[in-house]
Order: sequence, then C-alpha cells, then structure tokens
Amino acid sequence: MKEQIKKHGFKMAGVIAVSALLITAACAQINPEPKQAAAPAPSEPKKDEAPPLRTKEVFDTQKYKGMLQIRYFHLKDPKVATGDSYLITTPDGKNMLMDAGIAEAGKQIVKYLDDLGIKELDIAYNTHPHADHLGGYAEVLRAKDAKAYYRQSHDYTASSQYRNAISQVTRKNIPQKVLKAGDTFELGNEVKFEVLSPNESELNSVIKNNEASTINFYSLVLKMTYKDNSFLFPGDIYKDREAQLVEQYGSKLDVDFVHAPHHGHATSSSPTWVDALTPKVTILSNNIFSSLDVLKRYEKKGSDVYSTGLNGNILITSDGKNLKVITEKDRVSTK
Repeated sequence: MKEQIKKHGFKMAGVIAVSALLITAACAQINPEPKQAAAPAPSEPKKDEAPPLRTKEVFDTQKYKGMLQIRYFHLKDPKVATGDSYLITTPDGKNMLMDAGIAEAGKQIVKYLDDLGIKELDIAYNTHPHADHLGGYAEVLRAKDAKAYYRQSHDYTASSQYRNAISQVTRKNIPQKVLKAGDTFELGNEVKFEVLSPNESELNSVIKNNEASTINFYSLVLKMTYKDNSFLFPGDIYKDREAQLVEQYGSKLDVDFVHAPHHGHATSSSPTWVDALTPKVTILSNNIFSSLDVLKRYEKKGSDVYSTGLNGNILITSDGKNLKVITEKDRVSTK
C-alpha cells in the first residue's frame, strides 16, 4: 500500500518511525466505498440529425382497424415527378386504390400493398389516363388481382403506359366501368361515392386531342362520404373546371377533406375553389413540392395542409366525425 507522507516539521531521524505508525493505522481502517460514476447524461440528437420516421405507424393495420383509412403513398424519386397513388380502406376492410403513379413507381406501390397485407383490390380506380396516374397499374395489376377497374372514358391509345395498364386489365378479365356524373357506388357497407364530373355529354369522343390540359379538364371528380365526414378527389382539373363545378354544385363542395387538384400546382386551387370547399384537411400529392402559394391559400382558410413531398407517406383516419392525420415525417418550415 502506497501512501504519500507530507513532510511538515519532522526531523529526518523520526521519519522512519512515523511512517511505520501511519502504515499500521491505515491498515486498521475500513476502506471507504468507492465513489460511483455519475450516470451519463441522456444524449441529445444532433441538430443535423433527422427525427425518427413514423413509417410503422402509418402502415399499422391493427391500430386503426374499424376506422376509415386513407393512405397517401410517397412515390420516392427526387428528380422525376412520380404522380398520384393513394389507398382507401373501409372500416369493414375493403380496399380501393386511387391511381398508380408512373410505370417506374409500380414496384413501390406493390411493396406498400404488401406491407399492408393486401393481395386483392376491391376496386382499382383511375382518375384520367395520364402516365403519372395510371402508368404503375401495369405492375400493380400484374402482381395483384382486382375485382373491378373504374376509369375515365378516354381511350388514350397513343400512350404506351395506357396500353400497358389496360392490357393487364384485359389479360386478367377485370370488369371495366366508365364513370360519369351522377353515378354512385359503395365500397363496403358504409363508404359511399358520387361522381360529380365529367357529364355524360362529355364522354368518349369529346376529347378531340391528347393535349395534357384537355385530358386533365375531363378528370373524374369524386365525392366520398363516410357518416358525417365528406371527402373530395378531383384528379387534375384546372381552375376553369373548378369554376364550373363551384357554380354547378355550390355548397355540395363544402367538404372536410380535399385532394388538392393537379398535385397542388398553381394551375389549380383557385381562391374561389378554396373558399367553396373550406376543407379541414388538404393533401398535396406530389413527391416534388411545387407551390407554396397554394399551400398557404388552403392554410389561410383554416385547413391543415400536408404534402407527400414534405411529409412522406401520410395516413388519414376517420371515425365518421373526426379526422386524424399521421405523417411519416414532420415537414420543414415553409415560412
């Protein structure tokens, strides 16, 4: 045992005797308990670290069982606009896929459906035949069965992605139904749909060219109702079509939820449209965020606005009275 002995006023002759006494006394003492190391302070995330994703909660199939669920799929490609794809699941477990993005997104959608345990779709629905809305159906319908295919009337045979998607519908003998204003249908026992546009007089041969704005104008516009909650899915309509619908339907467009037309681009979501809808929740379905002005326009009307490009995958649930939104990630400030 080593001890340091301080030399204060001792003569050299007494050093050895004193050292011996000190060693004897030290050996007789009880050793004190060793000091415990302080518990490490909880580590704080670095400022540049992203918070953990809520992917598991967005894709949780048990937690929200018995509720209406709408899942917006984040079709991930940082450079290419991938289009729309979102899934409606009813309280009694029926599934309707709304659009399927571009062809390259098909495998992503199949993976999302696999994660949700979906082997068969009750309805595959296409708002209009642009590549960023139906291209992925070629892969989706190759991998999954569907009981019905609901679509807009235009046969866009000039598009290879249209031809590839429809060939899968035909190969699997999936019944097709062209929808028009006034048509109604149900998904499960409690979720009801009404088609608001296009009118019967606007079907088929009315589209004389394949210009993007023309095909977008005739997108299917669908209103969904579940108990006290209402939802609007207007495809890629522009401001001119919005104005027509506001004039035609008035307060019928006052809904709790809206899918912002044309991915939230500035071509759509006019002030007149937003004023008529006053939605509680708005989704901008676009992997590449495009218009801050549109986002702010909905927010100024009191809507909670989410974007797949900013929030990743998104889940909206309804108990028939209240809407709840769970996002895969928080969006960065848009101020």
